[in-house]
Amino acid sequence: MQKPIVLRSARRLTVPVLVAVCVASSTALTGAPHAAAASPADDWAMFHRDQQHQGVSPDVFPGASTASTLSLKWKTAVPGNTSGLLGSPAVVYNATLAKDVVYEASQGNSSTLMAIDASTGVPVWSTKLSGSIRDSVAVSGNTVYVGSHNHQLYAVNATTGAIVCTYTTTGMIEASPVVGNVDGTGDVVFFGDIGQGEKFNAGHLWAINGVGNSKGQCTLKWSFNSFVVTVGGTRTGSWSPPAITKDATGRWLVVFGSTNPDMAVYALNAVTGVALWHYTTATGGDSDVGAGPTISPPGVNGFKDGVVYVDGKDQVEYALDFETGALIWKFDLKRDAGSGAKSICTAALVGTNLIVTFNQYVYNLNAVTGTRTWRSMATGTADFIASPSISGASGNQVIFAGDLAGTEHAYSLATGTQVFAYKAAATIFASAAIVNGRVFFAALDGDVYALG
Repeated sequence: MQKPIVLRSARRLTVPVLVAVCVASSTALTGAPHAAAASPADDWAMFHRDQQHQGVSPDVFPGASTASTLSLKWKTAVPGNTSGLLGSPAVVYNATLAKDVVYEASQGNSSTLMAIDASTGVPVWSTKLSGSIRDSVAVSGNTVYVGSHNHQLYAVNATTGAIVCTYTTTGMIEASPVVGNVDGTGDVVFFGDIGQGEKFNAGHLWAINGVGNSKGQCTLKWSFNSFVVTVGGTRTGSWSPPAITKDATGRWLVVFGSTNPDMAVYALNAVTGVALWHYTTATGGDSDVGAGPTISPPGVNGFKDGVVYVDGKDQVEYALDFETGALIWKFDLKRDAGSGAKSICTAALVGTNLIVTFNQYVYNLNAVTGTRTWRSMATGTADFIASPSISGASGNQVIFAGDLAGTEHAYSLATGTQVFAYKAAATIFASAAIVNGRVFFAALDGDVYALG
């Protein structure tokens, strides 16, 4: 059993801040009939919906018994991409616009952040950004946050598309940000970077004060790069979407994975950046922990400290003690399904059901014991990279996951039976957002799709 390593405080770095303002442009498209606007409680505001990355919508529709009634309501292209859309959409009710809005960003040297009317598919605004966007956006209040390969974290007005401010890091950002008020000063944005590239990483985990923070907006709170394993004086980085929540003492922790050569899971004090524990998943080879962690808070399912669920590219799903990093259980996906695509999906958690995608399968693992409840039939066409998303009433929940052949699948949570499938025009890397009875996902053809 790998033991957690307790670490000393992280080194702090100072990085200059850049501020920019621009005017957004928009392009109108023909859309489908309107659906009713959702309440803020229905928002899917960041990667895998919430700060803990549990990936579960409160919507009762679609469910396992109703998913077969879904059909395409609209699809809208996000311009400026050369390789399609990699990030998952965020869908948030905008009170000023009085409508649900889908936020998505494209790849390419001239990337675009776009806001789309969730009911009609008509663009509300679009803003040109510099550098390729490979992470999912996060929305908090009236601000959209997204990172870029040009080393910048952008903070953009969610209503108008105007850039409010930017923060320049030392590396390329691929980790989807998570946002939370962890110390009473206002929003703090947490995300990682991979340095200048995978060969010479020197990456960090960043905590940046968000828009409206009393300590200043788009300013450094702290950064961490005291990774345990380094090569030739360079340091590893992170493209794992970090997750945050409070531990049993009320202390906020941020949890994330690291790239090779480190290949580990870290928990830091979210207020100070001090490292609390570290768990090594693999040694040697290309076994990054690129998946986002899924956190079960303290006290849930009988775990006093809470649990971190995460997989590595070593093709193993881990359950770690949220407070200490000690191993609770692990499930060998490769041994069960055979070698396939590297495991980089973020698990969805509902009750004792831990839903994981790997190879051509969707798994339901018992979150308490790590035993397999069911494994879906193989797709027969392509592997899953996209993280699963869940909606539906208790007893009638449904799992959505897109595969590399471009099919968005839906499975019954109770049985693992496929109940719906929709074929998009290209590969699906991004996980779906489920808001107001609609399923929104992005594909490598550059389109955002809305099923309802």
